[in-house]
Amino acid sequence: MLHIELLAHAPNGSRVGGGAVVKTRHRPVRSRFGRLRKRRGAAAEPGDRAEPTSDRTVRTARTIVVLGVTEVIGKLSMVLVVIGAARLLGVEDFGVFAYALAVGALATTVPLWGYDTIVVQRASAAPERLRALLAELLVMRTGLVALVFAIICGALVLSRPSDTDTALAGLIVVAAVLLDTFTEAYRSAAAAQQRQNTIAVVHLMQRLLTAAWVLTALLLDTGLLGLAIAYFAGTAVGPVAAMLLIRRQGTRADWGAVSVGSLVRLNRGTWMIGLESIVAMALFRLDTLFLGWLAGDRAVGLYAAPYRLLETAVFVCWVVSRAVFPLMASDPRPHRVRRHTERGIGVLAAVFIPYMTVLLCRGHDVLLLLYGEQFADAGTDTLRWLAPAPLLFGIAYLLSDALTAAGPTLRALTGAVTALVVNVVLNLSLIPHYGGVAAAFTTSCSYAVAAVVLMLLGPARIGRPRLTRTVLPAVVASGLAAGPLLAPWPLAPALLAAAVVYVCCWAAIARRLDPEQIQVLRQMFRRRRSE
Repeated sequence: MLHIELLAHAPNGSRVGGGAVVKTRHRPVRSRFGRLRKRRGAAAEPGDRAEPTSDRTVRTARTIVVLGVTEVIGKLSMVLVVIGAARLLGVEDFGVFAYALAVGALATTVPLWGYDTIVVQRASAAPERLRALLAELLVMRTGLVALVFAIICGALVLSRPSDTDTALAGLIVVAAVLLDTFTEAYRSAAAAQQRQNTIAVVHLMQRLLTAAWVLTALLLDTGLLGLAIAYFAGTAVGPVAAMLLIRRQGTRADWGAVSVGSLVRLNRGTWMIGLESIVAMALFRLDTLFLGWLAGDRAVGLYAAPYRLLETAVFVCWVVSRAVFPLMASDPRPHRVRRHTERGIGVLAAVFIPYMTVLLCRGHDVLLLLYGEQFADAGTDTLRWLAPAPLLFGIAYLLSDALTAAGPTLRALTGAVTALVVNVVLNLSLIPHYGGVAAAFTTSCSYAVAAVVLMLLGPARIGRPRLTRTVLPAVVASGLAAGPLLAPWPLAPALLAAAVVYVCCWAAIARRLDPEQIQVLRQMFRRRRSE
């Protein structure tokens, strides 16, 4: 149930809606920056390295931690679902489940389009419009979900599946993924109210409940169809709980405000964001679809096991984006966007570079622990090629956010389309000969292309991020942590020793090269203890 969430908040003075200039509420922040510059001179320039850590930066870091904790627990619950399905269903039925998830995720790009982005953008600038915007969003989403699901059902009927139960199970999983887009609608409303933490708890509870029901169905040996029904039932809890929470916070959809004219206005400005989200989701899911078409369900099942480790990790990108992007959009001057981009990439590097090191050094042991010998033997090479993908995906994702901070732009779409072309060409050329290993190589290569293209197109809007001092602590610390990982130790003590080495080395190097990261962590936890 992964969705590529491309936010695009309105910058100060940008045109939204019907073309009126919206005056955002960030002038007091700018005036404080002005007073700092007068008192401290050139050293207080917002883009300067000497700028002290602001309260906003500390709050951003705390938001990342809160969202991160809930997302980690939620993702772990879904990992349990995948592990249970892989171990109890068998490779082919697990491949059907993974394939249905991929089809559903790709289908969600149509009802998601750019509507959540527009709601966050316009409701943040004009809070009194949130109730009407939420109603318009739900109306559009309902119609598009029904349309997309009808098309998928029609395509399945025309294909004349030989196994009716398997086809029905796949449809139910697709329906569950589409249903989750309604939870995203209420999540948009919470983001516009700057109450992301509360809705994250709802999302977490829904994930845990889904995992519990799915695992129960698997243990009762209900097969693929029972898993699909349990998955749908757990997913259905999400939009209901989110709606009740939003209502409790005082926000109800204003159905009376919905009209043809209001829906037309909602659709203005969404096409570029919608196209980019379709391309991005295609980039994220086409490898699984190509494997299903060219190599069969078994190949999908063997690929889906290591690929889940990529899917589980990339939530960090969305957590960082939800915390950092509003700051970019509130003040989209290039030097400010560059500063936030550097901070975001610093977080991604600190998480994903050691993660990549673990997968490269002990990937076979990780797969053996999670999925068993069959998946470990067949998926180790695939996992090694996928190991860089989370970092490359995160950099490309954050650069896309940075480019759209001042409004939608063809630059972000160009980067995504270029990567998609590379992805399609490589998949069609290599999968028939190399199977899942080719799909893994293509995935990492495609995200590398996206990151490079976006970096080359970015100077006009984000300048050139200075990444050496931001990334170097994680690179050096991960290199040192590789020692315990390569030692002939069992997995658990090797991971523990590597974690100790990494944390100590990262902290020591970051203190010298990028002390702001250490300062933010200290202030964040100091404030947490004082509350």
